Amino acid sequence: MIKDFDDLPFFPKYETDFLYNDKLRVTWFEPKFSQSFYNYQNAANGSNACTLICIILAANCNKERAQLPISLNKDISPKLINIFARSMLDGNYIHETLKRKGKLKNINLTVPEAISYSNKIVRDLIEWKCMLYLEPLYASLFKNLKTHWLEWIEGHLHDDLYVILITDSRSVLFYFNDETDNIILFDSHQHSMEKGACAAVVKRQRLKTLCRWFAEILSNCYKCNPRLYELSFLYFDRKSEKTM
Repeated sequence: MIKDFDDLPFFPKYETDFLYNDKLRVTWFEPKFSQSFYNYQNAANGSNACTLICIILAANCNKERAQLPISLNKDISPKLINIFARSMLDGNYIHETLKRKGKLKNINLTVPEAISYSNKIVRDLIEWKCMLYLEPLYASLFKNLKTHWLEWIEGHLHDDLYVILITDSRSVLFYFNDETDNIILFDSHQHSMEKGACAAVVKRQRLKTLCRWFAEILSNCYKCNPRLYELSFLYFDRKSEKTM
């Protein structure tokens, strides 16, 4: 179970924006609540742990899914912030340990590598498929996510889906929560001098709005308009969970 907040380096300040006629809720955290700053040492350290953070985030959301408060109309819950915080802490710790021991072939991990290196935390996570796209993200992300989401629900009714998007050496997590019919995007990177990590929520039928907003964030914050990206689709094996 996710612990309380007492042993966190700090509980982050945040601001909430409601965009596109309140169809999209974005929570922006303070700059030091981002993967480059938020660690057990509570020190600016730089970080390439985003893929690990996404994997651990998925695992923590899965563990807490029965009591996970995800709502478009309400402010982000302290429990969800706690999950985000601990995922950053653990992802940064694992990545720093691997780097110190000289075990990293590349500073940026692939999804299979991140699953393997986080196996003490992550259980029963399966990569359903992985797709590489050589096309503009702004024009194609929604189409590609929707296509595979529709394919997923044909055979996996009432199962959550987790999608890691990797582009421009950054990984973010899309969490398709079946019970609430919401999608939440977690991005652990710092976005400006004033803005750290963020979490954005939409109803599933507003996925196009979320994709457009994220593409604009990449352009505005990083001057990046990707034409190459990867989507890794993941789920948790419920059969294994039931036998534990």
